[in-house]
Amino acid sequence: MLRRVLMASGIALLCAGGLNACGGGGKRPPAPAATRPAQKLELGVVAIDARIGSDDVHSSGIVVNGDSGLIVTTAHTVWGARSLKLSTQLGVLHGRIVARAPCDDIALVEAYPRIPGLLSPAPAPAPGPGQLLRSVGRRSTDPDAGAYGLVSIPVRASSGAGPAPVDARLPLLHTAVALDAPLVPEVTGGPVLDQAGRLVGMAVPRASGPGLTLPWSDIRRRLDELRPGPRQVYVGWHDQYRCVSAQDAFARAGHPGFRAIDARLNAPVPATRLPGTEALDG
Repeated sequence: MLRRVLMASGIALLCAGGLNACGGGGKRPPAPAATRPAQKLELGVVAIDARIGSDDVHSSGIVVNGDSGLIVTTAHTVWGARSLKLSTQLGVLHGRIVARAPCDDIALVEAYPRIPGLLSPAPAPAPGPGQLLRSVGRRSTDPDAGAYGLVSIPVRASSGAGPAPVDARLPLLHTAVALDAPLVPEVTGGPVLDQAGRLVGMAVPRASGPGLTLPWSDIRRRLDELRPGPRQVYVGWHDQYRCVSAQDAFARAGHPGFRAIDARLNAPVPATRLPGTEALDG
């Protein structure tokens, strides 16, 4: 079950950080460079380039299980994608959507080939009003070279009114926490972190006005509902499909050439990869 996979990944991450709870008391040795907080963040945030209709849509994603190559992002930024390219700190991969919760605007993407080293950020409780946070994503720094770097936006959890919809065509995100500042499109689907670098939510910019964050505790509960299904996808979000028409309407209005047939969960998505890596598939 996906719950056990995610728990195992979290335990492995804690042990890699040298916590006493994983055994071995005494003085804690210095953390290896690859597991320091800044490096963990680099290995936990993915740039996602989707081809929807005739548009290229750029967003970010959060690694939820590196061993299985599972990444969570917003559904509306990959809805109807005919190709998916995932740019990580370790290389460029291709991906496919393996689960979607249209009403909650969540999509689970699987990366190919699976490469070791991607890490899941440590989780934290939902942010409180006025809490200082930062929204992180991965954006292009050199389009010609295909280079990507992290972008970080300081924000605070708002203590004002409840969240507004991301777009009039998309479902209202009832559990979202309003932020006090707008977010750039590149951080869409990326992590929102507290001052300790722990994951409190997923960033959801709005078309105008301050952005939102979906609390990580709510996303994790959704992920725990999933189980392996036929045709190499995950099942458990059937009740969410009442919101498919809303996601279709948003994609059709924003992306010329969008076809609803491309938004089927099992629609074929051609591999997007760097030349010369074809032999890396397992």
